Amino acid sequence: MKVILLGSGSYSGTPKALCNCENCTRARKFPQYQRTRFSLYIPKINALIDPSPDLYYHLRHLNEKIERVFITHPHFDHIAGVPELQVFKEVSFYAHEKTLSTAKLLQETFLGQREWKYIPLEFNRWYEFEKFEVKHFPVVHQPGEVAGGFILRISNKKIAITGDTGPEILKDEEVLKEIQGADLLVSEMTHKYSIPKTHLGVEDAVKLAQRVEAKKTLFVHISHSNYTHEELEEKVGENGIVGKDFMILRI
Repeated sequence: MKVILLGSGSYSGTPKALCNCENCTRARKFPQYQRTRFSLYIPKINALIDPSPDLYYHLRHLNEKIERVFITHPHFDHIAGVPELQVFKEVSFYAHEKTLSTAKLLQETFLGQREWKYIPLEFNRWYEFEKFEVKHFPVVHQPGEVAGGFILRISNKKIAITGDTGPEILKDEEVLKEIQGADLLVSEMTHKYSIPKTHLGVEDAVKLAQRVEAKKTLFVHISHSNYTHEELEEKVGENGIVGKDFMILRI
C-alpha cells in the first residue's frame, strides 16, 4: 500500500518569508530543500490528512481524487486548504466536532452550499466504516485547544499519525499501546528541541519512534528553524525517515 507525503513542513513552510536562516537560504537556492505545509495522501481510500494552505499546489501535482479528509486540528496550517477541495463534488470530513465546525465555516464562507458530509469523531473511540477503521486520540498541543492524532486500519495495515503534539505523548500509555507496532508511524518533528504542550523536538520524536517500534516511521512537520535535512538524517539514523515533499512510501 502506498502513502504519499505531500508536504513535510510546519506552519510557515520553508523558506519562510523574510527569513535568511540556513534552511530558508538553501531552500531559495535549491528547490529540493523546500518544504510546503504538512499534508498526507493515502491512495487506497482516496484520503487526505490535513488540507494545508498549499493544497492547490499539492493537488496540481497529485492529480488524484479526494473522497475523505481527516483533520487533526483547526490550526491554519492544517485546515486552511479546505476551500481548495472545491473541485470535488462529494467529500466526507472526519474530525472532532470542534474541528469540523471550522471546516464547515470555511466551506460556507468561501464556497457556499456543498454536498459534503461532516462526520464527528469522539476521542478514544474506534469507528468502523466501509473501507477502514479509525480512532481519533487527543494530544496536548497548546492548552485549551482541541487537537488529536489518528490511527487508521486499512485492509491489514495500521497507520498512526500524531498530528501536532507536545512531548506529553510519551507519557500517554493508552496512546502508546494503541499505536505500538504500527505499519507506519507519521510523527511530527517540528523543532530541534521539544516545546512542552506544543511540539516535539528531534530527541523526543526519535524516542517516540523507539517506544512504538513501528515497521516504518516518517518524521514530518519540520520547521525552517530545525536542523538541515542532512543533519536530521544523521540524528535520526535507523530510527525513521526524514520526510521530503512528494515522498512516496510503501507499507
